Amino acid sequence: MDTEDADLNKLLTPKNFDELVGQEHLFGANKPLYNFYYAKILPPSLILYGPPGSGKTSYAKLISQKFNAEFEYLNATSCSAKQIRESLNRGRSDKPVILMVDEIHRFDKKQQDILLPYLEQKTAVLIGTSTENPYFKLSKALRSRCFVYQFKPLKEKDLMKLAHRAISLLNISIDEESLNILILYSSNDARRLYNMLNILKENTITPQRIKEQFSIDTGYDDTTQRYNLISAYIKSIRGSDVDSALYYLARLLEANEDVEFIARRLCILASEDIGLADDNAINIASSSLNIVKDIGMPEARITLAHCTAYLSLTKKSNSCYSAINEAIKDVKNGLLMEVPECLKSHAKGQYLYPHNFPKSFVEQKYTQKPVKYFKKHINDNIKEWIKK
Repeated sequence: MDTEDADLNKLLTPKNFDELVGQEHLFGANKPLYNFYYAKILPPSLILYGPPGSGKTSYAKLISQKFNAEFEYLNATSCSAKQIRESLNRGRSDKPVILMVDEIHRFDKKQQDILLPYLEQKTAVLIGTSTENPYFKLSKALRSRCFVYQFKPLKEKDLMKLAHRAISLLNISIDEESLNILILYSSNDARRLYNMLNILKENTITPQRIKEQFSIDTGYDDTTQRYNLISAYIKSIRGSDVDSALYYLARLLEANEDVEFIARRLCILASEDIGLADDNAINIASSSLNIVKDIGMPEARITLAHCTAYLSLTKKSNSCYSAINEAIKDVKNGLLMEVPECLKSHAKGQYLYPHNFPKSFVEQKYTQKPVKYFKKHINDNIKEWIKK
């Protein structure tokens, strides 16, 4: 085979377990997927999820080769219910079929249900791969019949090892600076790394050429990463770390996150984590949402940065958030007090109108029993507000 013309992805597909790279928590000695591979019997059904190009498909194919089993491959984006059944029917109880389903999170509930009796009768071993979190995408019935393992993004040292293997195979000349940039632009994806090398192999590889030819993939790996970034963003603002908050904002923007979604989260935070400690915070957050709606990207990034910096640097208090949660909890737990007579709509002469008294304040009964929600959560920031 002429390696210059061969498909690099196929050439570099691991031929044995030792050629797998990364995922030490799964592939290391006596780790779960290591044990399944070196066992004397077929492994149980597996769901392997994680970012693209991290080794999921390679492991699934090695399992089928190791046990010399009937192997069926389906891509969930294009297969029909008929194809699923035809593949599953190739298995027997004494010789189960290994069914690999790529992108298994694309199966709807009916397609997932087709798998259940075959897995239950052990005429099939399922190896499903997914870039999405199966706890969100797959039914509990299917998950209960499988073992679920998470693949992590490949580390720089893993990608470097793969790059050297590819460079050697293709007899490519590349300097250290270019190689480091290539690793950076691979976005932790082995498949992307191979594809980039395949494109570059015919020409002199330089840092400039890599930067001109490719861009860094700043999108999400899956919905889990999206919510992790949102969580880190909000928690950085809550923790008053403005620089970290701006970093996570940049990550969200470069992943093409909905800017109105970001602005709405800032409105929530303004009341939840700042509240009366800075009564201007909610106004700035609300104004930011309106501005972002009107102008959109790319200018919206400036308003969001402004709001992020302000909310990060201002004083904090969760008194309003904590107080309303406790009040709701009491109501749900049955604290349903009768409205005092002086406050009822038909009360005549019993209600004391506060503005008729000095400083617009007068003592009177507002609830049948005293309740304390807000005052117990007052911190020094709120005390300053009360003095105004």
